[in-house]
Amino acid sequence: MNYKRLLTLLLCAITIAATAQTENFSSLNMFNYMYYNPGYAGDGNEIEARLFHRSQWIGFDGAPETQTFSVDMPFKLFGIKNGVGLTLLNDKIGNFRNQGLNISYAYRRVMMQGEVGFGVGASITNQSFSGEWIFPDGSSNDPMVPQNTEEKPMFFDINLGFYYSSDNVYLSCSMRNLLQSEIKYDSNTGGDSKPSYNARQAFIGAGYEYQLANPLFTLKPNLFIATDFASTTFALSGILKYNDKFYGGVAYKPIDAITFLAGMSLPSGIEVALSYDITTSSIIKYSSGSLEFMLGYSFSLGRDKDNHKYRSVRFL
Repeated sequence: MNYKRLLTLLLCAITIAATAQTENFSSLNMFNYMYYNPGYAGDGNEIEARLFHRSQWIGFDGAPETQTFSVDMPFKLFGIKNGVGLTLLNDKIGNFRNQGLNISYAYRRVMMQGEVGFGVGASITNQSFSGEWIFPDGSSNDPMVPQNTEEKPMFFDINLGFYYSSDNVYLSCSMRNLLQSEIKYDSNTGGDSKPSYNARQAFIGAGYEYQLANPLFTLKPNLFIATDFASTTFALSGILKYNDKFYGGVAYKPIDAITFLAGMSLPSGIEVALSYDITTSSIIKYSSGSLEFMLGYSFSLGRDKDNHKYRSVRFL
């Protein structure tokens, strides 16, 4: 990796404090609540699977790349509705890679003309660091930088969440990494390195569906906020959908990017969405923007159908 570019990446991440979040900040966040909130598990009456790929700051050496896969389903036990979900994560930035698994459970009940889920999730993450450094003079010798090491500390954490949805409203509140688990690399400086921690983070999301005068069109504003209690960022988006199938929209993330997104929902249960971020920070000098893609599939087992049906506006 080019040392100069890595240094620029780190400086930009510090300078743009509002976007320096530990967790993945998806531009398609309105589709990705299973990742952020265990309370979402089992929302609706179908099994839902979502696959995401995000390439951030394309063209920048060491820039973040993230893949997530999630699946969730509702079920009834002793006449009570519940939800379960599974999320897989593969995330790389610079010399670091995180690979994780999260299992979620949500207790669900009908409330305020909608449905609410109270969820808890348990996550296991394997982090690795590869010490492949190239300095401006072509050397790779620095006693303060680990060289060609491959450590993989594993840590456990807990996530909590609340999710409410009705026919035209949703509200999401969640906390990830509640335990702030310790992450320690023993070989950094001969075993004397200080530990780091899996930062605690909170996420709030909300959306509303407006039916326009023309019944073929609906407008759906969304707000998504993320904070690690040292810095906070948010994204505000507006999405216009036609005939309940095709949609497009724009989002704004302060000091970071303007996002354009589009997608479609097919009667077969398949859904695709694509977003492109035009960078507005100083990283624009080195990057051609960020790209994110989502492929989803929803289906029903046709068993134990619930008389109450709620369609979250998260799924456009």
